Amino acid sequence: MIQRALPLLAIAALAVGLSLSIVELVPARAPAPVAPIASEPEVLPPPSEAETDYTRALDALNAQLAAAERGNERHPNQWMRIEQVVGLYVARARLTGDHDDYLRAQDLLGQAFAIAPEGSGPLLTRAHLHFTLHRMNDVEPDLAQAERAVLVPPTTRADIAGLRGDVALHTGRLEDAERLHREAEELDPHAASAFRIAYDLWQTGRFAEAERWLTLAETRVSGGGKDAAWMALQRGLLHLDRGQLDEALGHYRRADRLFGGWWLVEEHIAEIHALRGEHEEAERRYRDLIRRTESPEFMDALAGVLEERGAEEEARTWRARATEVYEHQLETLPEASYGHALGHFLEHGDAARALELARANHAIRPGGEATIGLAQALLRSGETEAARAAEQAELARAIDPGALDDLEWL
Repeated sequence: MIQRALPLLAIAALAVGLSLSIVELVPARAPAPVAPIASEPEVLPPPSEAETDYTRALDALNAQLAAAERGNERHPNQWMRIEQVVGLYVARARLTGDHDDYLRAQDLLGQAFAIAPEGSGPLLTRAHLHFTLHRMNDVEPDLAQAERAVLVPPTTRADIAGLRGDVALHTGRLEDAERLHREAEELDPHAASAFRIAYDLWQTGRFAEAERWLTLAETRVSGGGKDAAWMALQRGLLHLDRGQLDEALGHYRRADRLFGGWWLVEEHIAEIHALRGEHEEAERRYRDLIRRTESPEFMDALAGVLEERGAEEEARTWRARATEVYEHQLETLPEASYGHALGHFLEHGDAARALELARANHAIRPGGEATIGLAQALLRSGETEAARAAEQAELARAIDPGALDDLEWL
């Protein structure tokens, strides 16, 4: 079965260049190679790598990072230089999906605060990283400290309000999220602030209004490139949520033209082929994506395609491989990995392990997506009444009614 992720997962960690905290979730990619398993699944042989918009952007980012690291080495006691390096590691992590860069950023932030005067340091940068890694309880202390500065410009106040809204969204406080996002928009209107409001509306089923705000966000993106591609991708996801596969694919292809070679866009194109039953093309694309990213989500997607084609044995091998990679991610960045791993263990893993992950995920992000995941895990574990209570609690929030569609596989 091809299981489509909930919207929040579908657009995770992809705000490259836009600083869209609302989607600063970590894409699924192994932080380091894991040991091979028996009957190692087949991947495509490496093709000749053509230069693309993505590779050029990555090369430029690597050059910036190298220069910033050299500057930091020459001036090791300036925490603002360390913050610059942190920002570049985070930007590269969002572009590539590599968990290692988040870990590097985390270590460097520790160094910055060690040398910063008490009460100062890269507070907002750390708050954003906490959010990215789903450490919701750690976000507010840094925001409150940043707010106590002698001078807080409107752009900083907007950043604080926007990030607070993001946390509210992920913890199920939808009205607070929209209020805070609209406050940020008033303080500092730009592409990210407009998209945040579009996303609030989208997740509560107000699609027409969401499209108007998404159009506004698009008009605020200067030029083409990855930011414009990211917006086109969101437009496609909005159509996908409404079951409009052809329209979604059209926007994905536009995103690919705007910023070619980006695995993020290509994975959504592969998904459309899978959903339309075009299994040969979907398989080809997923094998290439796995070769480039080692994403367990793509391993599961490929396994679903292989099952549709009757290749059950190879599908089981990919499921096992995905389990290994997810477990490795859960060891290194647990909070950031709970939500991504949960879908895999719900459908293909141990029921007890799925419930453990669902409860951990819900404890740090008790929003709609996490509540639905908990209901699924409870139901799979035979706790029917508890599952029904969780489902009813989610329905009471007046979210997009289509958000419960992923319960169907149970």
